[in-house]
Amino acid sequence: MKHISLSIPRYEIDGVQILGKISLMFNADDRIAMVGPNGAGKTTLMKVITGEIEVPDAVFENTGSLSLGYLSQIHFDKEDVIVKEELRLAFSDILRLESELEAAEAEMDAPGGIDRYTGVLERYHMLGGYDYEREIDRVARGLGIFDLLGRSVKEVSGGQRTKIALAKVLLSRPEFLFLDEPTNFIDLASVEWLEDYLNETWKGGYMIISHDREFLDRTTTLTFEIVSGKLTVYHGNYTAYMKERNKNFEKSEKLFEEQQEFIKSEKTLINRFRAGSRAGFAKSREKALEKVEVLEKPEANFRPTFLWNLGEKSSERVLFLKEAFIGREEPLFYINELTLYAGNRIGIVGENGVGKSTLLKTILDKIPLLDGRIIQGKGTEVVYYSQMHEELDFTTTLHANYERLVGTIARERLAGLLGYYGFTFHDLDKPMMGFSGGQVSKLLFAIIGQQPANLLILDEPTNHLDYDSREALEYSLRGYKGTILFISHDRYFVNRLATHLWIIDNGEVVLSYGNYNDYKLKVERGIDFDMSLWQEDGELAMVLEEKLGKNEAKRIKAKYARTW
Repeated sequence: MKHISLSIPRYEIDGVQILGKISLMFNADDRIAMVGPNGAGKTTLMKVITGEIEVPDAVFENTGSLSLGYLSQIHFDKEDVIVKEELRLAFSDILRLESELEAAEAEMDAPGGIDRYTGVLERYHMLGGYDYEREIDRVARGLGIFDLLGRSVKEVSGGQRTKIALAKVLLSRPEFLFLDEPTNFIDLASVEWLEDYLNETWKGGYMIISHDREFLDRTTTLTFEIVSGKLTVYHGNYTAYMKERNKNFEKSEKLFEEQQEFIKSEKTLINRFRAGSRAGFAKSREKALEKVEVLEKPEANFRPTFLWNLGEKSSERVLFLKEAFIGREEPLFYINELTLYAGNRIGIVGENGVGKSTLLKTILDKIPLLDGRIIQGKGTEVVYYSQMHEELDFTTTLHANYERLVGTIARERLAGLLGYYGFTFHDLDKPMMGFSGGQVSKLLFAIIGQQPANLLILDEPTNHLDYDSREALEYSLRGYKGTILFISHDRYFVNRLATHLWIIDNGEVVLSYGNYNDYKLKVERGIDFDMSLWQEDGELAMVLEEKLGKNEAKRIKAKYARTW
């Protein structure tokens, strides 16, 4: 069977270990998730496998000569190329045969010309020459870039470029696909389309780095974990991996503690009989103890603690939007009437470029309201987390940023506070440019968490955070007693946090009760009422039974009915 194997003795840069001793092997049809904390070496290992990085003394074998496709950083050789022409480059063999067909057609009258033309035509047909334009349209529609096909690359946004690059690597159809954060910066509808495409259309194997836990659960069956440069293989998707990892940690911790107790007991025994008639016995036990291979204390992955400074209680109506046109110069969408009530956790959902961040900045008065009204309730205190971290000054230090945005604080006290987020005393005077994206995100959370507020406005808060940090953030926000308005393309996060959704679609905003799974179920089942009202209106149960049947209605009610 076709497979890839890699053996790395060790990889370091300037004396710093990037990857430890690693040996791995996977088959052509394996569907692999690569997981681990920020900075663990996931992208580096993927680049070593794909040949982007050369490691001295590494042994790489591609048995069966699998063709490899790699989606990494978004880069286009020509910025002025038309998007559809860029996607057509994925079919280089077909394009080459098109040129051969033209040449063969021009020489059909020459001796053997018809046979040569027929041969080229057969190869063209076998490679899908008559279908590839349709396939380009299909993938472009699925990823939401069909309307961009006639535009140049330089005209499109960063998120749209991600989609174009992803479309191109999918269309090239390598035998094994490597995707580094394919779900970053693409909207929920595109993520769901990609899931379906990988599960139902993709014939080969793939390896994916992603922080979208639900995406990994639905698309992978094997998990490679990288921690401290070391690789551990787990069978199963992300959820199965987490269960097994936690089980292994508890087992290792128990073995370590048992061994420590044994060593302590043996040393007590040896010291007791070291002198006197039992000295030979003590010496024998001491030699035996020296041969014991001492286990290392297992270290749990660091989980930050997110702290919030809850302000005074706001009025029941935190925000009220009426007949509002949202946009920068021209309207992007219209809001007839929306109310944000105290205690709501609202997720804003919509395609890339629809205006989600524009809505938040309009509410914050950073962008003028084009028309209509936005009324902030009495006593509302707002803090804002920006996905671009624009509040921070990257030309100065961590300490200087904190004091500029929060106020003067003793260094020892600041170090203690930032310790909850994984920083040390020595980090205080480091320049911001030296920190990773995850560290910068956690610093911004530390800063806004000290500012009194009863309304948190969060724009893509999970970007750059690793798995443990995302789960710690979810836990803290679910316990927050104020109101939350947020944007996220992480479905797991949205499902864990949202009590309601504001859906931006077809130029308007509509309210959906419940989380993203609730919304999807209602769309699929044609249910257009608030399922959380079962306890208040028995007629809704009757309507649902009529639509779906008694057993299905009972199952859905048990799963989705809730009172917020």
